[in-house]
Amino acid sequence: MAVGTPADKIAASEMRRTYKLAAQSRSGYRAIQPQAVISLVLGILSVICFLTVYAVILPIAGVAFGWVARREILRLPKERLGLGMAKTGVLFSLVFGLSGTSWVMYNFLAASPPGYRLITFADLQPDPGDRSPISKKAEDLEGKKVFLYGHMVAGQKAFGITDFVMVAELAHCNFCQGQLKPTQMVEIHLKNGIKLDYSTKRIGVGGVFTSQPDVLNQQFGGMIYRIEADVVR
Repeated sequence: MAVGTPADKIAASEMRRTYKLAAQSRSGYRAIQPQAVISLVLGILSVICFLTVYAVILPIAGVAFGWVARREILRLPKERLGLGMAKTGVLFSLVFGLSGTSWVMYNFLAASPPGYRLITFADLQPDPGDRSPISKKAEDLEGKKVFLYGHMVAGQKAFGITDFVMVAELAHCNFCQGQLKPTQMVEIHLKNGIKLDYSTKRIGVGGVFTSQPDVLNQQFGGMIYRIEADVVR
């Protein structure tokens, strides 16, 4: 038997596909467009955007797959199904993506007073292998107004506190404070007559941020980071 050329094989394959589509058309069979299903699934998963802004890739992909599915279904209306799923996937992606991302961003911006930059303790940690004792973000924050959430470390005073140490987690008590790195603690000084009573609740303080990396070279060390706080939540 003679072996056909690659062109003959391609032609034969296209002919079989044509016969198959024709048979399906005569029998009334229509296949579901795969991209329509994917778009619908991604549209439903886009609800995760209410939890994190990084999930925005889901609705973007959902809209893209829905658009591709719609184009293919309209091109072959007698052979493809799923236009409704594609439209629903795009709708869910747009609604959940836009509203979820807006919700997360609103809560992020509302977490700090106007004019204060919201930071975390993670922002204050130097990158692995970095020779500097403070992070590059901390260097950029020098002299600027920041807002930081954390927990008070119990000190000698329980009432009328104007100076205290703030840490990220409540588990960092005064007994285990020595296990923390200097960059994991922030010295807080309350200004404008603000005073606090000790509490285990999470609080937020805002004020001018400064850093003193040279204190590590002193005999008894000290706090690297300090916030002159004029706002407390």
